[in-house]
Amino acid sequence: MKRKLEFELQPIRVPSDWTITINNLYEVELTSETAHWFSSSVLLGGARKSTGYCFDSRVEPEGDPNGEFVVEFLTIEYDKKGEPIGDSVRTIELFKTKNKKEYIEKIETYMLEN
Repeated sequence: MKRKLEFELQPIRVPSDWTITINNLYEVELTSETAHWFSSSVLLGGARKSTGYCFDSRVEPEGDPNGEFVVEFLTIEYDKKGEPIGDSVRTIELFKTKNKKEYIEKIETYMLEN
Protein backbone atom coordinates (compact mmCIF):
# COMPACT_ATOMS: atom_id res chain seq x y z
CA MET A 1 0.00 0.00 0.00
CA LYS A 2 1.28 3.44 -0.94
CA ARG A 3 2.03 5.73 2.01
CA LYS A 4 -0.12 8.88 2.10
CA LEU A 5 1.80 12.11 2.58
CA GLU A 6 0.92 14.44 5.42
CA PHE A 7 0.26 17.26 2.92
CA GLU A 8 -0.94 17.30 -0.70
CA LEU A 9 0.94 18.93 -3.56
CA GLN A 10 0.22 22.64 -3.89
CA PRO A 11 -2.41 23.28 -6.60
CA ILE A 12 -1.05 25.51 -9.36
CA ARG A 13 -2.52 26.59 -12.71
CA VAL A 14 -0.25 25.53 -15.58
CA PRO A 15 -1.06 26.81 -19.10
CA SER A 16 -0.67 24.73 -22.26
CA ASP A 17 2.88 24.25 -23.56
CA TRP A 18 4.42 24.65 -20.08
CA THR A 19 6.05 21.72 -18.30
CA ILE A 20 6.56 21.56 -14.55
CA THR A 21 10.05 20.08 -14.38
CA ILE A 22 10.20 19.67 -10.60
CA ASN A 23 7.53 19.91 -7.93
CA ASN A 24 8.47 19.75 -4.26
CA LEU A 25 5.89 22.36 -3.22
CA TYR A 26 3.22 21.19 -0.80
CA GLU A 27 -0.01 22.72 0.42
CA VAL A 28 1.40 23.86 3.76
CA GLU A 29 2.49 27.22 5.12
CA LEU A 30 6.13 27.88 6.01
CA THR A 31 6.45 27.77 9.82
CA SER A 32 9.00 26.47 12.28
CA GLU A 33 6.96 23.25 12.54
CA THR A 34 6.81 22.72 8.75
CA ALA A 35 10.18 24.16 7.65
CA HIS A 36 11.46 20.69 6.69
CA TRP A 37 8.88 20.66 3.86
CA PHE A 38 10.77 23.62 2.35
CA SER A 39 14.30 22.22 2.52
CA SER A 40 14.67 21.32 -1.17
CA SER A 41 17.12 23.24 -3.35
CA VAL A 42 14.28 23.69 -5.89
CA LEU A 43 10.65 23.77 -4.73
CA LEU A 44 9.00 24.33 -8.09
CA GLY A 45 10.50 24.65 -11.55
CA GLY A 46 8.99 24.96 -14.99
CA ALA A 47 9.90 25.46 -18.63
CA ARG A 48 8.33 26.32 -21.95
CA LYS A 49 10.77 24.99 -24.53
CA SER A 50 8.96 26.60 -27.47
CA THR A 51 9.76 30.09 -26.14
CA GLY A 52 12.76 29.40 -23.91
CA TYR A 53 11.08 30.85 -20.82
CA CYS A 54 11.61 28.98 -17.55
CA PHE A 55 11.78 29.43 -13.79
CA ASP A 56 13.22 27.88 -10.65
CA SER A 57 12.09 28.64 -7.13
CA ARG A 58 13.20 27.92 -3.59
CA VAL A 59 13.15 29.19 -0.03
CA GLU A 60 16.23 31.16 1.10
CA PRO A 61 17.80 30.33 3.44
CA GLU A 62 16.80 26.77 2.62
CA GLY A 63 14.34 25.37 5.18
CA ASP A 64 14.37 28.54 7.28
CA PRO A 65 10.91 29.35 8.71
CA ASN A 66 11.81 33.05 8.47
CA GLY A 67 13.07 32.71 4.91
CA GLU A 68 11.70 34.11 1.68
CA PHE A 69 10.24 32.43 -1.36
CA VAL A 70 12.60 33.21 -4.24
CA VAL A 71 11.75 32.78 -7.92
CA GLU A 72 14.34 33.15 -10.64
CA PHE A 73 12.68 33.85 -13.98
CA LEU A 74 14.93 32.91 -16.88
CA THR A 75 15.28 32.37 -20.60
CA ILE A 76 17.32 29.63 -22.22
CA GLU A 77 18.12 28.82 -25.84
CA TYR A 78 17.84 25.30 -27.24
CA ASP A 79 19.57 23.74 -30.24
CA LYS A 80 17.70 21.94 -33.07
CA LYS A 81 17.74 18.71 -31.03
CA GLY A 82 16.03 20.43 -28.09
CA GLU A 83 19.13 20.46 -25.92
CA PRO A 84 20.06 23.59 -23.93
CA ILE A 85 22.81 25.67 -25.49
CA GLY A 86 25.65 26.25 -23.02
CA ASP A 87 25.90 29.74 -21.51
CA SER A 88 22.54 30.78 -23.02
CA VAL A 89 20.72 31.09 -19.68
CA ARG A 90 19.71 34.67 -18.90
CA THR A 91 17.99 35.91 -15.75
CA ILE A 92 14.97 38.11 -16.48
CA GLU A 93 13.92 38.80 -12.90
CA LEU A 94 14.59 37.68 -9.36
CA PHE A 95 11.42 37.84 -7.27
CA LYS A 96 11.32 37.52 -3.46
CA THR A 97 8.43 37.45 -1.02
CA LYS A 98 7.52 36.02 2.37
CA ASN A 99 3.92 35.53 1.20
CA LYS A 100 3.27 32.06 -0.27
CA LYS A 101 0.08 33.15 -2.07
CA GLU A 102 1.92 36.03 -3.74
CA TYR A 103 4.74 33.63 -4.73
CA ILE A 104 2.28 31.23 -6.41
CA GLU A 105 0.40 34.05 -8.15
CA LYS A 106 3.65 35.47 -9.52
CA ILE A 107 4.61 32.10 -11.04
CA GLU A 108 1.13 31.56 -12.50
CA THR A 109 1.13 35.07 -14.04
CA TYR A 110 4.60 34.54 -15.52
CA MET A 111 3.47 31.31 -17.18
CA LEU A 112 0.26 32.91 -18.51
CA GLU A 113 2.15 35.89 -19.98
CA ASN A 114 5.07 33.98 -21.49
